[in-house]
Amino acid sequence: MKYIITITSLMFSLLVIAQDVNMQTGTVNQCSGVFYDSGGEFGNYGNDEDFTLTICPENPGQKVQLDFTEFNTQLNQDEMTIFNGDSTAEPQFGIFSGGTGPGMVEATQDNTSGCITIQYTSNGSGNASGWAATISCLTPCQTINSQIDTASPAPNGDGYIRVCPNEDITLTGSGTFSVDGTGATYEWDLGDGNTIAGQTATFSYPTPGVYIVNLNINDANTSQDPEGCSNNNLINQVIQVATEPDFTGTAAAQSTLCFGETTTIDGVVAPTEFINDCTPPVSGVTFLPDGNGVTYETSVTVDCYDSAQTLTDVNQLVSICLNMEHSYLGDLDIEIISPNGQTVRMHDQGGGSANLGEPWATGGVDGNSANTTPGIGYDYCFVPNGGFPTLVGGVQTGGTFTNGDGPGTYTDSFVPAGSYSSVNPLNGLLGSPLNGDWTIRVVDNIGLDNGHIFSWSIEFDPNLQPPELSFTPTITSEAWDPDPTITNTTGNVITVEPPTAGQFCYTYRVTDDFGCEYTEQVCIDVLPEIVTEAPNNLFVCDTGSPPYIFDLETNTAVVTASATNATDLVVTYHNSQPDADADTGAITGLNNYSGTDGEIIYIRVEYLNSGCYEVLPFTLNVAGQPDINPVPDLVLCDDASNDGFEEFDLSTQTAGILGPQAASDFNVTYHLSFADADANTGSLALNYTNTVNPQPIYVRVESVGDSNCYNASANPVFNLIVDPRDDASFNVTPTCDGATATITGATGGTFTFNPAPTDSAVIDPNTGLVTGGTSGATYTIEYTTNGTCPATSAQTFSVISEDDPSFTVTPNCDGGTVTITGDMGGTFSFNPPPTDAAMIDPNTGEVTNATPGDSYTIEYVTSGICPSSSTQVLNVLTLDDPSFTLTATCDGATANITGDVGGTFAFNPIPADTAIIDANTGTVTNGVSGSTYTVEYTTAGNCPQSSTQNVTVITADDASFTVTPTCDGGTVTINGTTGGTFSFDVVPTDAAVIDPNTGDVTNGTPGAQYSISYTTAGTCSDTEVVSFNALPIDDASFTVDPTCDGGIVTITGATGGTFSFNPAPTDAAVIDINAGNVTNGTPGETYSIEYVTSGACPNSNIVQFTAHPLPTLVAPTPLEVCDDGVPDGLTEIDLGIKNA
Repeated sequence: MKYIITITSLMFSLLVIAQDVNMQTGTVNQCSGVFYDSGGEFGNYGNDEDFTLTICPENPGQKVQLDFTEFNTQLNQDEMTIFNGDSTAEPQFGIFSGGTGPGMVEATQDNTSGCITIQYTSNGSGNASGWAATISCLTPCQTINSQIDTASPAPNGDGYIRVCPNEDITLTGSGTFSVDGTGATYEWDLGDGNTIAGQTATFSYPTPGVYIVNLNINDANTSQDPEGCSNNNLINQVIQVATEPDFTGTAAAQSTLCFGETTTIDGVVAPTEFINDCTPPVSGVTFLPDGNGVTYETSVTVDCYDSAQTLTDVNQLVSICLNMEHSYLGDLDIEIISPNGQTVRMHDQGGGSANLGEPWATGGVDGNSANTTPGIGYDYCFVPNGGFPTLVGGVQTGGTFTNGDGPGTYTDSFVPAGSYSSVNPLNGLLGSPLNGDWTIRVVDNIGLDNGHIFSWSIEFDPNLQPPELSFTPTITSEAWDPDPTITNTTGNVITVEPPTAGQFCYTYRVTDDFGCEYTEQVCIDVLPEIVTEAPNNLFVCDTGSPPYIFDLETNTAVVTASATNATDLVVTYHNSQPDADADTGAITGLNNYSGTDGEIIYIRVEYLNSGCYEVLPFTLNVAGQPDINPVPDLVLCDDASNDGFEEFDLSTQTAGILGPQAASDFNVTYHLSFADADANTGSLALNYTNTVNPQPIYVRVESVGDSNCYNASANPVFNLIVDPRDDASFNVTPTCDGATATITGATGGTFTFNPAPTDSAVIDPNTGLVTGGTSGATYTIEYTTNGTCPATSAQTFSVISEDDPSFTVTPNCDGGTVTITGDMGGTFSFNPPPTDAAMIDPNTGEVTNATPGDSYTIEYVTSGICPSSSTQVLNVLTLDDPSFTLTATCDGATANITGDVGGTFAFNPIPADTAIIDANTGTVTNGVSGSTYTVEYTTAGNCPQSSTQNVTVITADDASFTVTPTCDGGTVTINGTTGGTFSFDVVPTDAAVIDPNTGDVTNGTPGAQYSISYTTAGTCSDTEVVSFNALPIDDASFTVDPTCDGGIVTITGATGGTFSFNPAPTDAAVIDINAGNVTNGTPGETYSIEYVTSGACPNSNIVQFTAHPLPTLVAPTPLEVCDDGVPDGLTEIDLGIKNA
């Protein structure tokens, strides 16, 4: 079993040997593994040890860490001393022994080597299990500074970014790294609890205020912090988000208007100051249960001052206030602790049983402290100056307090609410940072009694706040938006007059120096228009004996007749204008009102109860029978039917019949008989069509206010007469440029166009003759008679269309063809006639035998009722130009078209070799060097042509050559075209060089292979590559087998060479120059032999050897061994041990 354990241990040791370190003297560079005592993982350290081991990091800048997980040495006997550096001359971390180890040991920042040195000594007796420590390295954090590269919007002159609520802000930042920024992460702290990852952040703030933005950077070094090392600075970019201005006072003088009224609206705006509330938060409730030396703490966090700002003057501390209750002041210590731990005791027990606030207690000493019912807290403020007493100095006697839940009471001393001095001066807080956690610590020293701190707060001088944390925007512009209902503007006051009923809103628009725009809307309600008609004056006939009774309410329907909202109108009647205006003294009994002649009644019409109204007066009249005045007959001309019947407007006679009598006071009706007029029956419609011609009309005139007061005509007052209409008929006969007219009705009238034409057509007003018209155009002419009842009639006609002589020509190579697009049957001719042999067909217009490229004018004349002619120019097609040139190349030629492009190339004749031609470009490739080819080019135009060119391919160079190898390269013989250039085809890696003109290779390696490329310099250059091997150098190797007087040589390389001493020996030794054997030498002497070969590339080699020395005999010592288990003087002995 022991062997198995041993094997396992050895295997494990092999696995960890690369990372574990045992105590020894030396230096290792290692950042992993385990540091053990000299006994390793499984053994104890030894006695009388004195080792010094330095462990350094693997990379510059790193710091070694040792975490001792096990430690056990002889106390004060076997000791470990640890040094902060790379030697024992560096400062000590400490001396350790026994069972208490060093724990975590780490090279400090000022340790530039990053090493830790361990010195260990043990005495000569006794040892222990030693130690185990995990080795690791940390990389110290580099210096990282964050910065803003770009900002949109850009900061102002004070460095602040000013934006509107919800306005996008884009910041792009980066970091400067003292070592390396690879793998760094970036996160923007927006100052409102939100963050955005990445170097660029786009964000906005919905709430006005001041926000401090920072860019937090963590690098990839996680040896100290799993998140990486963070930046060393704060950007503290201030972003001010504008406050909304105060529009208080922006209002209308009247928010509700009667229709047609005006009002003024004031525009008032004031910027809103943003004051950063840097008052630290108020803490929550802290219960102070009964204790015995027990400590209770409650903290608030201050974070709105500059990060480096400290308390430099005690007066910068305004107060420290606690709202609390407790039943025994003498029980308590009260302390204030600043963020950096500075502590001031503000109350140091004392004060006996005095109550703070109104505690729930059962006496001066509360015997029921287990009851945790909260009492009522009082405010106690500790202030730095002012001569206030301490809490003990402020104790008053004779206070009455509720005993428990009551109703009983007890008497005790107490401390009233107020300001107090601290027992120890608050100057003890000077130098404390303002930002951080401020803590109230309360110590309950004596049993019994309890209490509560309901809240506490600390207040600093407001002037300590950084100025950028508060701001007030400046209003840069303010005005009312334009509106057509604004009738006047005076400063920021507008006068408005809405034209219709409904709601009208006006916008007051303001811009501040942040560029933010704000609006305030003021709306006005306009009540509906009160639409009324004038009331009727009321009449009654004079009977000679009052009272005269009027029905006033008949005017209600009259005045509201046009109103669309009559049900919303309140109508009342009054005896005076002031009563109507004041809506007082309304008349009752409207249907039976006793009035007098000439009395004025006032109608008030009001929209609901809005105060919007109109007053309409009318008169009461007591009068005699109305008059009917004579009027002339109504005469109309008959319509086209001439049937004797027309519609008459009888109302045109009303004014004449009434004469000087007021039309508003009487109703006039028209009748066909006196009986109807007298009985007020069968009244005619005012738009009346007669039934006989002429027709007599009777009239009734009746008082508006009294239907019994009327007058009816006994005889017709006027007649309705219809006169016959003239006959305006006529006929029209179209012509080629207009028409002629024939009157078939009443002559003597007048002709006109209707509508008037826009061309040059004219008409004779007496005869109706139209001339100058447009072919095919349509005209309408009217004829109006000049009789008593003139008539008008119209005729529409179209001018006879002129023939269409249009045609098109299509050119060809010797003329052209014609397509008639207008009227057929005309005649074609040249105009002017040509001077060449061109001919034209007069019927078809086809032109033949024309000159290519020339122009001819063709005229076509129609043969219809209104003949016409037109001409077209025929441009005869030009013959294609097939000209081109050829430029010979090394394997063919290239073509350049100098004529018309787009044609096709071909060989003519086709060659028998492998030459090919591109049909589109004419490029000839794959031709035979020096051969001649004929190329034909045929155009692809309307008039194609062909031409040919010959080309001879340029003769190619000959790049052939041979190489004769040498010992260090080779020489070249050019077999083909001379004057080219040589180079290595594969650049050699040795020192070989090539002559670019001759191709000779020198300074090469014997036996090595080289590839040479030769390129000619002619127009059609050629290249050839030849590979060869340089001659190998002879093998001059040999061996020497020493003898007692020299040595025997064996040639292992090339034979046939010559041997010699190098250097020559000083004794009598000789050498065979052919075989190399050395004889007659001195035993033990060393000789050098050189062998030189005799081949094409000779070589030499020197071998040094020593001749065998003569042997020396040494007298042996006795060989003694212990007997085996049988004491017989006999045992096995290994004589070989004497060989040495």
